[in-house]
Amino acid sequence: MVRPTDLSSYLARLAFFTLAYVGTAFISLQIQGTHDGITPIWPPSGIALFALHRYGLRMWPLVAISIGYLGWQVGLPPVTVIIAAIGNVSEAVLGCLLIRRFDIHFGERFQDVVKFLFLPTLLAPLVAASVGTLGMILGGVGNWGEFPVMWLMWWIGNACGILLFTPLLHGWWRRPKLWSTERRLLEWLAVISFSMLIGWRTFHGEAIAELHSAGNLQFLLMPFVLWAAIRLGLRGATLISLIACGWVLWGAANSGGPFAMENKILTGLFESSFILVITLTGLIVQALFRELSVNIQRLSEAHDELEDRVKRRTADLEAANKRLHQEIDAKVLTQQALHKSEQGLQQAKQAAEQANDSKTRFLAAASHDLRQPLQAIIGYTGLLSARNSNPVLDDSIEQMDKASKAMRELLEKLLGVSEIDAGRLSATLKVFPIDDLLEDLQGQFQQTAREKGLRLTRVPCSALLYSDPALIRVIMQNLVSNAIKYTEHGRILIGCRRRGDVVRICVCDTGIGIAQEGQQVIFEEFIQLENPARDRRLGSGFGLATVERVASLLNHSLHVQSVPGKGSCFALDVPLSTTQQQVNTGEPDSNPATDSSAAAAVLLIDDDEIVLHATSLMLETRGYRVTAAPDSASAFAALATMAHPDVIISDYRLPGSLSGSKLITELRTRADRPIPAIILTGDITLRDNESLPEACMLVQKPASPAELQQVISRLLEGPAT
Repeated sequence: MVRPTDLSSYLARLAFFTLAYVGTAFISLQIQGTHDGITPIWPPSGIALFALHRYGLRMWPLVAISIGYLGWQVGLPPVTVIIAAIGNVSEAVLGCLLIRRFDIHFGERFQDVVKFLFLPTLLAPLVAASVGTLGMILGGVGNWGEFPVMWLMWWIGNACGILLFTPLLHGWWRRPKLWSTERRLLEWLAVISFSMLIGWRTFHGEAIAELHSAGNLQFLLMPFVLWAAIRLGLRGATLISLIACGWVLWGAANSGGPFAMENKILTGLFESSFILVITLTGLIVQALFRELSVNIQRLSEAHDELEDRVKRRTADLEAANKRLHQEIDAKVLTQQALHKSEQGLQQAKQAAEQANDSKTRFLAAASHDLRQPLQAIIGYTGLLSARNSNPVLDDSIEQMDKASKAMRELLEKLLGVSEIDAGRLSATLKVFPIDDLLEDLQGQFQQTAREKGLRLTRVPCSALLYSDPALIRVIMQNLVSNAIKYTEHGRILIGCRRRGDVVRICVCDTGIGIAQEGQQVIFEEFIQLENPARDRRLGSGFGLATVERVASLLNHSLHVQSVPGKGSCFALDVPLSTTQQQVNTGEPDSNPATDSSAAAAVLLIDDDEIVLHATSLMLETRGYRVTAAPDSASAFAALATMAHPDVIISDYRLPGSLSGSKLITELRTRADRPIPAIILTGDITLRDNESLPEACMLVQKPASPAELQQVISRLLEGPAT
């Protein structure tokens, strides 16, 4: 729906441009009448094109109304009027569409002038000239012999009208700018005045006509056209072109000026050509100069912007340079501080290494000194247990045995963790079946679980793993032991899950569980979340610390999932073996003593009198014939008196120059046979493959009577492996 205000504006514009169309058409027709049908310019074409381009194609009725009225006034046949109206409307619509399609901007760019000349100016009038001339002939106004001349004059007149009046209206239709200075106003007046004067002198009067034979005086207007185009823009160029056009028409109306000829057709062609040249020159110069001005302005703005950027960049560089100097100064200070820190760290590292070495030496000495009395305690406890016949003492002896075992376990774990931290423990990787290890663990802890009313179950697994089975056993023993300690009812499950190229060994329980925040600290020494009172029945707090360190040594991932009140699941990821070869699991860890080994002759050597006595009694209680010696000299003497000992058991650290291993070698040399031997020592720095003669086994103190009996039985059954 069209609003009343829009309709009023539309009708007002339609009326205005219709009057302008009709008025300029009457002037052109008047000139045409005096020239026997020749008109050099048709302004209504430019007015119609401007109206449709400015206010839309809905302005086309102004052309039809104007042509109809003009035809009625002139007395043209209806057919001619209708066909001419169709041609002129088509011309205006086509010109408007071409301007929009090719994005023509008046007075801005040279390319716009070229496009405006060849498209709306020269192309659109072809429609009006062809259709209009045809209408004239069909209406009987002309004949086919006059068709070329009529068509040419129609086309040139419309083209001149579009070229002059469309840019003119575009330039002057907007609200005029205020004069910037009085000087600019005077410049306008000067250009207009000189153009009027030159035009009057060139196109008016007979006196000047004699001079036209000597040259084209009409082109004296050209400097003022250029002046207006360069200095006054599109408005100035089109205004001076209009003034020149007016003088040309004035001369034509009065049969004077440079174009007065007998041949009226040539007169019209020369007049049209002059109008085209003057107008086109003004438009081209104005567009070029405006482009030049715009480019100069852009260049100036770019220059100013570049200067601003250079200033900002210079300021940024100065600031960056200042920051760089500050950073360099800070870096120098930092390097100095780092150098001092490195020196301090180096000193701290040396101190730590010294402390670590001292700790290792201390642990070795402490281990030996602590294991010696503990060995005596275990020996005497075993002796009491074997010889006690008083039922009243059974409970006390049992408690002593538990206390000595707890002390032994604490000592082993304490020294084990310290040994790992000192870097003295290494891994021996090989392929082994995990199910054999899990089966041993189940048998080892089955009785302990039953005593608490728990079910210890194992899920069989056929996988072959690649790791250190002895260290894996240490980890799993601690995990299973912890699971039994912290589970009051339910069960403990041992099993495996394959995850890609690793096997996850899991120990799950239905115990008390661990809170999320507690899961971060349970692998530290002495940490027992549910044992703040340090109840020894719940362990020493070293189990999980040992697990974490051994897993880190093997580079195996350790996982824990737990829900308080529901239970926990500890898991270890162990690599699968890349080969499926059969694995020899070796001999069992221990064999019970046989009757043949129970009566064996044992040469026992230890410089600690208490340990020597306790161990001697312990072995005799087990049925062995024991000869005790406190030093190497006594051992040599005993060898000479006793009849070929079956086994030699010696401490490693002995008084004098001979160690336990060297003493065993010397005794074998004197006996002239490889007597099976055991190094029973509290020195944790020894390994099975270090400083030991052949057919000799290493047993760490403290050792229980059953352990010693198992080792002796193994030695007497065959060569040590």
